[in-house]
Order: sequence, then C-alpha cells, then structure tokens
Amino acid sequence: MNYRIFSENEWVYPDSPVSCPEAKRTAELHTARGADVSFQILTDRMLCDGDTADARLSLAGCTVTLYRLVPAHVSENSGPKTLTTQNYEEVSHFVTRKAPFDVYEMTVPIGEGSFDPCPAAFYVRIDVERDAPVGCFTDTLTLTVNGESVEIPIVLTIHSAVVPPLSESKFHMINWIYYDTLARDHGVEPYSARYMEILGAYLENQRDMRNDYLMIPSGEPVRDENGRVIDFDFSHAKAVGALAREYGFRYLLGGFVITWLKWDAPDLYLLWEQETEVKSLEAYRQLKLYFTRAWECVKECSWEDCYMQCLMDEPQFANDSSYRIVGAICRKCMPGITVHDPVESYTLSGALDVWVVKQAVYEKYPTEFRALQDMGEEIWIYTCGFPAGHTMNRIIDLPLSASRLPMWMCYKYGCPGFLHWGYHCHNAEGHKDTCYRASRGRKFPAGNSFVVYNGDERPWYSVRGHLQRAAACDYELLIQLDAHSREEALAVVESVCRRFDEYDPSPEALDKAHRVLLERLDAYVEQEAAERQEKS
Repeated sequence: MNYRIFSENEWVYPDSPVSCPEAKRTAELHTARGADVSFQILTDRMLCDGDTADARLSLAGCTVTLYRLVPAHVSENSGPKTLTTQNYEEVSHFVTRKAPFDVYEMTVPIGEGSFDPCPAAFYVRIDVERDAPVGCFTDTLTLTVNGESVEIPIVLTIHSAVVPPLSESKFHMINWIYYDTLARDHGVEPYSARYMEILGAYLENQRDMRNDYLMIPSGEPVRDENGRVIDFDFSHAKAVGALAREYGFRYLLGGFVITWLKWDAPDLYLLWEQETEVKSLEAYRQLKLYFTRAWECVKECSWEDCYMQCLMDEPQFANDSSYRIVGAICRKCMPGITVHDPVESYTLSGALDVWVVKQAVYEKYPTEFRALQDMGEEIWIYTCGFPAGHTMNRIIDLPLSASRLPMWMCYKYGCPGFLHWGYHCHNAEGHKDTCYRASRGRKFPAGNSFVVYNGDERPWYSVRGHLQRAAACDYELLIQLDAHSREEALAVVESVCRRFDEYDPSPEALDKAHRVLLERLDAYVEQEAAERQEKS
C-alpha cells in the first residue's frame, strides 16, 4: 500500500497524486500539551462500505483517533462579493478549484456511515495530555486497511506550552444550534427523550470544538382563544439549558426576540409576531412580559452567573434607535443582565455589552470599534455568508487556512470570542450538495452553513471543524506569548495574515508560523527556568 502525507492545513482531493516528487511519507508534527495535532493520509487503495481500517500509535501521553475522509461536492464557487457564482473567471484568483469538484472534507469515525467507493484517505488526530513529556519523539503509526498494513514514520515534537482546559480558557466560541432543524434532520420528535440524547451528542461535539457558549431556544408565546399573547413558555429553554450545563458549557445565551423585515429600514418587529412594531404599546406589553418570564426562568434555574440575553441578529445603523428601546425594556426587567448580540453598527453604545462584529464590518470601521474597546467594551468577531470573495471564512473552495486564521485575527484585534451562525444547516444530501439553499433561490458558499455533517445520530466533524478547534487553541498560545512580548506575538500572526482579506493561503506558511509560535514559547519557558535556577 502506497501513501502520501498531507498537512492538517491542506486540502486533499480524490485526484491528488499519491506518488509524486513532492510527496511526504513522514508525518512531522508540532503541538502544545493539552492540544491536538492532525495530519491526513491518502493511499492508492479503494475503500468501500464494510471495509475495515485501524491506526495504532504507542507514544506516551498521546491518544490517536482515526477518521475516514469522505469527499464533499462543491457545485458552485464562492461569489466575488456575496453568495455563489457560476462565473469562474471572476473568482479564479482566490478560489482553490473551478466548481464543480470534490474534496476530502468529511471525517467519519471508522465503521460508521454508508458512502460511494473512493480512494482510501484518512484523517489522524493525536491528542496530547497536559502532563505529557516535552521533547521530540519518533514512533511509527501502523495503518491497517482491510488487513494490509503500512508503517508510517511519525516525528512528534511536544512543546512546553500548555493549552488550558476549556473551563479556564481565555478565548470563547459559539456556533448556533437550530433545534427544530436538528429534530427534522434526525427524524425525531423535538424535545423527546431520543431527541435529547441526540442533542447531547451535538453538545459533546461542540465542547470538543471548544465552544463554551450555547444559545438556547427562545421562549415560546402562549396565546388565548383570540390569538392574543398572554404568556411565554420557557420549558424548552430550561431543558436545553440544563443539559448544556451538564455538558460543561460556561455561558447560556437566551434566544432572539426581535427582527428586521428589511435590513436597512428603521423599524424592528417582534420575532413571533412580525406585524407588531417594537415602538408600539402592544410590543412593550409583550416584551415586558417576555423578559419578566425570562428572568424568572433564570432565577429558578440559578443561572444568574452564566446567563446572557440576545435581542436580535444584526442590528444596523438604520434601526439603532429601535434596538435601544428593546435593550432598555430588557434591562428594566432583567436587572444586571449582559446583552450579547451580533451587530453591524458601532452606534449602539450602552444598549449591549458584548458586541459580536462581522469581520468585514470591524475592518470597515476600525477607528470606531477600537475606540469602544479602549472604553472597555468587549468585542468579538463573527463570520457568516456575507461577504464571500477572498475574505477569510469557513468556505470549502477557499484555502483551508481561511478556516483557521480568523482566530489569529481575533488575537490581533483584541477580540476574545468568535461566532458563526452555521454549525449544522444542510441541504437534503449533505456532503453531495454543500451550497446551502436559502430563501428566494439563493445559495450560500459551499460549507458556509455547517462545520459538522449529520452522522448516525451524532455529528461528524468536517476538516474545517477540526481546524476551528485547533484555532481556538492557537489563540490561547498567542495570548501566552503576548504575556512575554506583544511584538513577537504580532510578528507571528502577521507572518501569515495582516487583515481578513490579506493572508498567505499556503499550508506551509501556516505550519511554519504555528511552529515558530511554539518555539518562542519554549524559549521563554527555558529562560524562566534558567532565571529560577540562578536565583536558587
């Protein structure tokens, strides 16, 4: 069995050559303790349903997990500014390939799922314990496919830096779960016992991805016989929130309550009754009732120290006054509450506490957002379906580094959190149709709506999902280097990315920058050890 090694930061395709002059046959890996490092293997064998595979590695303090790589299909390229395009010429300078094409993107636990035969490819993840020995270790990974084995040399350097457990992390992350969508995709009754088991598997995946925030369902309106809202039911929010706390989520976000009908119009409306404008007396009655019941739920569940309230998705400059009104009602009924929202405006001062700003919006108004940060405002970054184009985003036809580097930019801009709306929203055929179809026939760029695939009653990581987890660890390491030298940490970041639309797409550049980051931290650990010894 012949094979070729690929970086975790590099796309692998079914037609990638196994034998070529540049093919790597040794996995040379670098990682911090408490983190993981991955690599990919492409072989010259075919893999069919029912075939077997296994990987074994004996390094102390390490756990190896083997996934089967399954191709995903990209039907259209990312658009030059938004959504998708069928005109390759206008995007050829930044996309990886001309659509349609297939790329290894889904990582499936061995023995699960049913897929078309394809060249056997694997994703190998090595988790390193926080107390693992530091040093350079050589070993052999034994890969066995259908009884045929091959010995793959591994050179693993475990560096001295330690990534903290999620309960002590400096970086925060959230990927929204759509609760009704989850029930539909798995064919179960929402909030049934079986549904909650499946939801638990998704929460487990989110925690592994280093998500520590979870948006729980909004309260549901209760109406009288005439259709008038007379109360709100938070039973589903309570159930999901309680499960999330069991899985160790640090913070819960209450779901949205208002929306815009036209993004650049001044008026906002109740989410559950979209003919009721928020400045009306009836909206005040309902919002006051909603937030009062929400606060009762928070106190009943003892969530005062972990609950934040979301108001709406993407308030704009045009509707900032309406947003402020709702924020005032919320704060009146939920004293001391933290308001946490994705925003596209810097004119919301005092109406919210955590500003989650789209990457392109932050760079469009850097002076204003940095002024807010200088005043102590907490600002996160988020990415979504807009803009498309060259701007970093978790898109399958962008370089794979564009899925990892947004968290490096979070460090550069002093933003301790990252949000993405698309965690598990798929078309009916998942990996065969990756451009999510939204309303009015629009298609989101390939993979923008998800970083996991719907598996056998649990999610399966995408390659991009693995990198999102790795990027959260990268942020922790950059913060550690920052404690010694902000200049050095920035130099590492800027060696691969300067802006969200200005970055080095090559996997070699990212591999090198990550290694330099770890080596600089090693140097400071050695320096501190020498100073302690000198003092003693």
